[in-house]
Amino acid sequence: MNREEVLMTNKNILIAGGSIAGTALAFWLARGGFSVTLVELAPALRQGGQGVDVRDQAIEVVERMGLMGVVRGRSVDDIGANFVNARNRVIGSLDLQAIQQEGGGAAEIRRGELAQLLYENTLDRVEYIFGNAISGIEQDETGVDITFEHGPPRRFDLVIGADGFHSGVRRIVFGPSNQFVRFKEHYFAVAKAGTPLAEARRSTIYNEPGKSVMVQSAGNAAPMTYFAFHQKEPLEYHYRDIEHQRQILRNALKGVGWETSMLLEQADVDPHFYLDAQAQIVMPGWSKGRVVLAGDAAHCASPFSGAGGLLALVGTYRLAGELVAAAGDHRQAFTKYEIGQRPLVLEKQGHLFTGMFVPRTWLGIKVRNGLVRSGLLRRAFGLNPKKIDSLPDYGM
Repeated sequence: MNREEVLMTNKNILIAGGSIAGTALAFWLARGGFSVTLVELAPALRQGGQGVDVRDQAIEVVERMGLMGVVRGRSVDDIGANFVNARNRVIGSLDLQAIQQEGGGAAEIRRGELAQLLYENTLDRVEYIFGNAISGIEQDETGVDITFEHGPPRRFDLVIGADGFHSGVRRIVFGPSNQFVRFKEHYFAVAKAGTPLAEARRSTIYNEPGKSVMVQSAGNAAPMTYFAFHQKEPLEYHYRDIEHQRQILRNALKGVGWETSMLLEQADVDPHFYLDAQAQIVMPGWSKGRVVLAGDAAHCASPFSGAGGLLALVGTYRLAGELVAAAGDHRQAFTKYEIGQRPLVLEKQGHLFTGMFVPRTWLGIKVRNGLVRSGLLRRAFGLNPKKIDSLPDYGM
């Protein structure tokens, strides 16, 4: 079979998941000449969400998209971070602009904003299906038969699960998620919430042992609050049961000082409230036949790695690029994608900053604050300037 025949055979691709990994894949695959359909469970793109750092190799990816200028224009206008005590007295600060410059001109953008940007730049080339999800996957030597929760079945050449930490594609094809999840003894939540005590254009961080509350009061966007707490054993709840999750957060942070009670009240009414475990996905392989995983579905490093956006953008560029380079030969492309991406995943999964954001004792908080005041926190974050290897040029 020549390259042209392979490309025609494997040209029709289904992506599950409409966040960063899914929309980035749609961008690159459409540019590479594939016919792309993306299915997303939510009725529309999810707005808001936590900040995503576009840094290191992700800058190169977004520059090749021709969108880095737009990303910087839409980036969160956040110049610093203040660590405060219960009386709102600043006990240490970080210069985030300096850290971004050390990261090669990095930019932070809200997750929903980046997904929206990628969506806008693929609308005329990608079939988007919202309010639906994959319910069954059956593959053979020539293709993949898909059934959906709603609507008739369809057949595709390849299927990519970019549907996040709770990936339905992973569960259907590779088995129950619990065999791949590595719980890291913390939970985090994100909500649209703010306080007048948070200085404009700065994040304000308050800690008690095993608890963290951070208000990001950006100058060009609604304030967002990030909650986190230590939890020795995993909690039982359904990831779609938002009201139960709100109650979990209220119970975990009950009695925490500063502005926490007011921020929890705002989180209670935010329709985009999100809570999940601090956990990683660790798999021996990311593909099975004509199905492959990308982004958090394949290798979630956890929010406290600070690398979710980086891994999603770099990994999807590699996956789409290898499919283009192999003229659609999925066996060759999936193997090279994993060989290229796994070292970066292992590095980022090994660097968690939980101790910096959620110290477990008052002594730990005191030590962290000392690192902030001394300027050593950058070294602890591993953000010192370093040589970043350039990514392959797939001609897309």
